[in-house]
Amino acid sequence: MTTWFGPLSALLGAAIVLAAPGCGDTNNNVTASNGGSDSDATLGPTSTATDGTITASGSDSDSGETDGTGSASMTSLPTTGDPTSTTGTSQTSTTTEPDTTSTTNPVDTTDGPDTTLGTTEPGTSSTGDSSTTGPECIPTGDETCNDLDDDCNGIVDDVDVGGDGICDCLNIAIFGNEGANPSSEFQTWLEDQGTQVDRISLDDTPIDAVTLEKYDIVILDWLVRNYSADEAAIMKTWVDGGGGLMSMTGHTNNQTVVDRPNSIIAPMGLAYNNSQGFFSGPVTQWAQHPITEGISSVSFYGGLYVDITDDGVATNEVIGTLPQGPVAVAQVRNDGKLFIFGDEWIEFDSEWQQIPQIKQFWVNILAWLSPQNFCTIPQ
Repeated sequence: MTTWFGPLSALLGAAIVLAAPGCGDTNNNVTASNGGSDSDATLGPTSTATDGTITASGSDSDSGETDGTGSASMTSLPTTGDPTSTTGTSQTSTTTEPDTTSTTNPVDTTDGPDTTLGTTEPGTSSTGDSSTTGPECIPTGDETCNDLDDDCNGIVDDVDVGGDGICDCLNIAIFGNEGANPSSEFQTWLEDQGTQVDRISLDDTPIDAVTLEKYDIVILDWLVRNYSADEAAIMKTWVDGGGGLMSMTGHTNNQTVVDRPNSIIAPMGLAYNNSQGFFSGPVTQWAQHPITEGISSVSFYGGLYVDITDDGVATNEVIGTLPQGPVAVAQVRNDGKLFIFGDEWIEFDSEWQQIPQIKQFWVNILAWLSPQNFCTIPQ
């Protein structure tokens, strides 16, 4: 019986293997896709479980991964869904060992989803829309002072008709009186640049958030009083939210020019110190900073140095010094900024007429204090 059935059995077994649909190729390799990623996986030998399923061993030899993000003219948002997940029918394949038989589930050859998966293109998802985009900015014309990005360049109200480097849309509040010397040219100059300037806080009217909301920059001039802790907290909140605060001092030789501005700025870690008395410059030692760009000498007559305390929030940088200590300090805190200067002569008409760099100094100060992405003019 074995002498004639053995060859016939081998022939029948080979015929069954050749005719079985869905079998792998002769080198036992199976090409698989990885759910939307750019990969070719080579599977090793397989084995057949009793329930007709196939298990495979091997490794993913070339696995790529798409980022699944879309693009927009202004803002790009990630696509929804899993960019590597797919739906459809999976293909099952098997190989047979020599002189053995196996039973496999037949492969569905009817029309339907393609079981070979390709590469998901960037910005697409295999489960839904091809991309997700954010709001699109549509240019409406030349930039104007309207709290809108009319030209879609990412900066709101960046208007500088005169080309002087100062944004025409700034709203500036000057707290207190003018200095001891004539300084009308300073405020007139600011207004001539196109800015809106109000001189306020000339009496006991309290500082309130509603008032501060109208302004982009506040300049502390010759203050008429000390401010309460509540008022200082309101100012601090305004700065943290994006406001720009500048302080000057040295208006007279007494303690008021220390205590009054300190009542506002000390809670933010900066304060004037008169322990070395009032001293003079000019200031010629400058650190590299946007405020000091193009500046070599600035007037300083009868001013004070600045104490710095780390409050755990702000980043302080000394940008101008005299032998007595720091006299120009720039602070960045949350979304806002402070610039503390130890004197007030930079606002006097005499300095405007004699020292051309004073105007450039103010251009740099206002540009740096301007709120981020609003009314900023490239220097």
